[in-house]
Amino acid sequence: MNDAKIAQATSAMLSKIGIKVDLKTMPKAQYWPEFDKCAADMMMIGWHPDTEDSANFSEFLTMTRDEATGKGQYNCGGYSNPELDKLVIGTNAETDLKKRSATLKQVEATLYNEAAFVPLHWQDPSWAAKSNVEIGPIINGMNFPYFGDLVVK
Repeated sequence: MNDAKIAQATSAMLSKIGIKVDLKTMPKAQYWPEFDKCAADMMMIGWHPDTEDSANFSEFLTMTRDEATGKGQYNCGGYSNPELDKLVIGTNAETDLKKRSATLKQVEATLYNEAAFVPLHWQDPSWAAKSNVEIGPIINGMNFPYFGDLVVK
C-alpha cells in the first residue's frame, strides 16, 4: 500500500539525519527479482507466512542465509545467529504448543535485542471480530492473527 510514497517519505526523513538515499522505485513485477538477489542495501517488504506459522518469518527473513536449504532466503542484511537458527528449526518438530510458543517468543525477543533488522515503517493491521468468532492463541510478537485459525460459532 502506497509503497512509492512510503519509500519517498523514508528517504526524506533519512536525509534529515545525513543518510543519503539513492531511491529507486519500480513496479512489483520488476521489484521481486531484484529483492530475490538482495540487490540493494535497503529494501521494502511486507510479510505474511504462507504456512500461517510464525516460525516462517524467521525461517525466511532472519535465519542464516543457506542457499542449499533455502533458509534465510530473504535475509538480505546478512544477520546470522546459529544458536537462534537451531531454536527456529527445533520449533518445527515441537508438538507442545506452550513450549513452542515460548521458544518462538524467545526467538523474537533475541531478534529484537540484537537488532536483526530495523523496521523503518510498520503497518500495524487492525482487526476485530464479532462475539461469535474465536481465534486461537496468537504466538507472534507482532500480534498478527492467523485467519486460518478462525472459528465461527
